[in-house]
Amino acid sequence: MISADNTLALLACLLLIVYIGYISEKTRFGQALSAPLIILLLSFIIGNSGILPSKAPLYGVIQGILVPLAIPLLLFSADLRLVFRESKRMVWAFLLATVFTIIGALIGSGLISMGAAEPQLVGILAASYIGGSANFVATSQAVGFTDSSLYTAALTADALGAMFFLTLLMSLPAIRPIARHFQERAAPTDPPPPKPARAALASEAGADQEGQPSSESGVVLAVLLSATICALGMLVATWLPFAGAFIIAITVLSLMLANFAPSKMKAKIHFDYSLGTLFMYVFFATIGLGADLGAMVGAALPMLAFLAILVLVHIVLLVWLGARWRFTLAEMMIASSACILGPAAAAALAASKGWRHLVTPGMLVGVLGYAVATFIGITLTNLLG
Repeated sequence: MISADNTLALLACLLLIVYIGYISEKTRFGQALSAPLIILLLSFIIGNSGILPSKAPLYGVIQGILVPLAIPLLLFSADLRLVFRESKRMVWAFLLATVFTIIGALIGSGLISMGAAEPQLVGILAASYIGGSANFVATSQAVGFTDSSLYTAALTADALGAMFFLTLLMSLPAIRPIARHFQERAAPTDPPPPKPARAALASEAGADQEGQPSSESGVVLAVLLSATICALGMLVATWLPFAGAFIIAITVLSLMLANFAPSKMKAKIHFDYSLGTLFMYVFFATIGLGADLGAMVGAALPMLAFLAILVLVHIVLLVWLGARWRFTLAEMMIASSACILGPAAAAALAASKGWRHLVTPGMLVGVLGYAVATFIGITLTNLLG
């Protein structure tokens, strides 16, 4: 067993776990689970076997520094002007899907008891099913959700619930009454696709997300801007006497930079999304190490029941109200996928179904989810608390 004060050895092990998660995602099995869940489960097994300590000073540094740094890095790509300019119809469909998630969360919380942490869990899981894992982490930080066992259980339930959702969503076109319920329209002629939002197309190659040559200064600039935003967010939070003020502040400041900074300046930022993802993945590894098996299993079951209700309500409202407001089934499926699974999954679904005209709009509205989900999650927690 590596001791808790052997910081460099622990850091090497954490990065090894993250690396395994990255390369595992290239396999068919890994694609089904996703890198975050692989990292979480692997670190959970290692932590419960005693190979690595469940608590260490390094974990606190990662959770206290890397997570706040990751949030701006993931949001620098959220160009909301592009979203509304290029995908107006899909934006409305996405907003409907967001409302469906909120209604499902409120109904689920009324039917399922998740214990003393229920208000926090409802807000965190709803944020994840509107934005993504980054919003899961940001909302958990904002509402003070720190129990490692509950955290691991929530992340595991989150992934299983997403699989359940995708199974239901993919089955909708095969159900004839549902297909007839929608007033299908002729697919519009595919326009020349606009340049997709960078967050949805984060590159793994040696160039930044817009295809421009990367540079060391661009990486440093990304981290510098993130650190500056976090410092300003901490200052703003001292003036705002409510829970979650720090996360809200850095989210707003990040979105302001993403949408109002000069384009020349934004073009100099390189690998922001990739760095933010890496920091989040290292954080997931620390969470898995600190989780207790018995506590996690017991806590995960009610969360799974809650998410099953959320997903069922979401799908039912999608079929009922989506058709009433004259959206096509394809539009609602892509908007729903962007909401619950994120921009990359929405684009992949649209491409696999041959809905080429919905690939870029699906990616763009998924970015909108990143921008609004944390605010919604914090609001739900405060409403139910």
